[in-house]
Amino acid sequence: MGGAEATSAPVRGRRALAAYAVTAVTSRSVTEALGPALLLTALASGRLERDGAIVLAAFTGLAAVSGPLVGALLDRARRPGRVLVAATLVLLVVVTLLAWLIPTAPVVLLACVAAVGGFAHPALTGGLTSQLPSLVPSGTLDRAYGIDASTYNIGAIVGPPLAAAAVVVGSRGPVLFTLALLVVSLAAVPRVPFPVRPERGLGHSLRRDVAAGFRALGSTPPLAFTTIVTTVGFAGQAAFLVAVPLVTLRQTGSLAQAGVVFGAAAVGGVLATLGLARRPLRDPDRAIVTTTVVVGASLALMGVSPTFVVTVVAAFVLGAGDGPMLTAMFRIRTREAAPAVRSAVFTTAASLRTSVYAATTAVFGALVGTGPRTMLLLGAALHLIALVVGYAVVRGPRPTAP
Repeated sequence: MGGAEATSAPVRGRRALAAYAVTAVTSRSVTEALGPALLLTALASGRLERDGAIVLAAFTGLAAVSGPLVGALLDRARRPGRVLVAATLVLLVVVTLLAWLIPTAPVVLLACVAAVGGFAHPALTGGLTSQLPSLVPSGTLDRAYGIDASTYNIGAIVGPPLAAAAVVVGSRGPVLFTLALLVVSLAAVPRVPFPVRPERGLGHSLRRDVAAGFRALGSTPPLAFTTIVTTVGFAGQAAFLVAVPLVTLRQTGSLAQAGVVFGAAAVGGVLATLGLARRPLRDPDRAIVTTTVVVGASLALMGVSPTFVVTVVAAFVLGAGDGPMLTAMFRIRTREAAPAVRSAVFTTAASLRTSVYAATTAVFGALVGTGPRTMLLLGAALHLIALVVGYAVVRGPRPTAP
């Protein structure tokens, strides 16, 4: 009997991970596709480009600041799966409204509706990842994180290109494609066997739980180091987003070739993270440093790239470094964060990254006149600055738990 139970546990773990992977791929495809979908639908509907940017800013703005609250709600929930279902349903309703309203509604109304959808974003990114330790055996968690990191890259491959292609069916096509993904995601989330937690005792206010997530990030040296390095470094990757169309236009004469560069980065990330699922990182703290150097160097190479082929190779290397960085970051957060605040740590750190990335995207957009080389070299420099600041503030990554 005991042998049967022992053999069934890994099977249950594999089934749970498979259900999780399906949910994660669809959810991350949504979060990757929604931004381009909003912009393209606004333009295809005859609205000003500024209107699409305002709607997107409203969505990402609340997504950036709501992470601590969403994480605290997940940590407090007896059934975290219900929180994730509710977040998916909220986003589905918001996207449905936007598909109906974008062509004719005032931009202020569109921004307000999009902002409500932004509240659900952290649940489908860091919030979903934070539940992995409760789904799979501890011995397979490294593999699970490798698979989870790859879902972000797969989402980047699937979401934006198909959202863009959907414009051929009509001006609402990109948003309707995102809506279809949300329907699939809403059907997939309940199939993930999230565990039911015991009731929490009294004395745990929501405000206290939100503060606990910030406190854990700041007071735990490995978490603080990882958060500083990955947040500042991620800011540097905004240069990649802004500069790639300019680089490809200069090197090939076609903006369409930018999709090849973005695709190369996504493929590099998928291959690297799937490789880590088979051979996990031995030292995630050191991997954060190594991958930050790799990503920074790839941006520098792209900045001085003489040919389109070199640019594509540099993008592939960037993705191959960014994927393992995500895996290492997830492992450190799980190792260092107490279970009671784990979701808050994941979503708060993700919100910090999103906020800084959005801000530097705007900065690099203002620097377009300086040329793509300047932007890419500045992005590379931010990765070096990330390590310098991280070591200066925390004095290096020292794990506090085995």
